[in-house]
Amino acid sequence: MRRSVLCMTAIFLFHILGASAQIADPETYHNNIEAAAGIHGVPNSNNGAALRLDLSYGYFSRNGIGFRVGATYTPDMYEIGRAAGMPVAFAWRTFNIDKYYSTDTIDYDDYNTDYILHQDFSDYAKEQIATGFARLLTHIANSIEFDAGVTPGCIFGNKANSFYMTADLGLKTSWRIWRFNLSLNPAMHYMLTDKVDMGRYKVNLSSWEKWNLSLTFGVSFML
Repeated sequence: MRRSVLCMTAIFLFHILGASAQIADPETYHNNIEAAAGIHGVPNSNNGAALRLDLSYGYFSRNGIGFRVGATYTPDMYEIGRAAGMPVAFAWRTFNIDKYYSTDTIDYDDYNTDYILHQDFSDYAKEQIATGFARLLTHIANSIEFDAGVTPGCIFGNKANSFYMTADLGLKTSWRIWRFNLSLNPAMHYMLTDKVDMGRYKVNLSSWEKWNLSLTFGVSFML
């Protein structure tokens, strides 16, 4: 009995998750507003990672091509000062194949009633769990976004007042729940400017210091 209850609970959860992620029709909403928070830092650096906050607006056409604009803030960049920038990026996501992702509910009429009532649910549960897992993987693959662009900005504070610009390349994968997207956003940033102005003198950035990595978790609302 306990085994049957566990199997039915697993089936129920997979159906609920699959349905809740697909209530919003992806053909209807092409733009979104996203807020994200995470870490930003130089790899192989003793300085550690700093907090990073992002706010962006994205628009996408039906073929998945779009753009993103926004603002970013880091309270401690290179241990020099605060940094604020305005990212601008071209973007592409697998939005155009969302329509091939089936949202049809399972037709229980296809299952033999005697089988469901009199068996221990093991084969049935395994089949439904495998189906739910396949749907999860398909959805993740259909929600990948690539961003490439630049971020002009300023490092400011007591130690510096300097313009900077980075070239950015990011990857985003998300999970849709109603009109919200929960996303994980790893990205790399290359400093195009060679020096940071610190008033009386300028700091020359080494080749490895020009590379920055970020990892943020975002929540977006589809408009």
